[in-house]
Amino acid sequence: MAHAPLAADGSADGTVDLHMHSTHSDGQHAPAELVPMALAAGVSAIALTDHDEVSGLPELRRAAEGTGLEVISGVELSASSEKSDLHILG
Repeated sequence: MAHAPLAADGSADGTVDLHMHSTHSDGQHAPAELVPMALAAGVSAIALTDHDEVSGLPELRRAAEGTGLEVISGVELSASSEKSDLHILG
């Protein structure tokens, strides 16, 4: 998670988590559960980056509506070759 200083009013000003997983891949929490967790941690924006999957984004967006939490669409793509396996965030 990237951390930035708090704004003068004490709000999270620029604290973001750009690599989150949900139960739609190998995470432990449903997309909707990530919203209150992020807000409690003072995060202002999150990116859901499930492995090879974007199906959790609608649930996450619905849960974040009206909370002030910015949701960024993402995905973690799997790629492999004979020599290695890669995970590419996008």
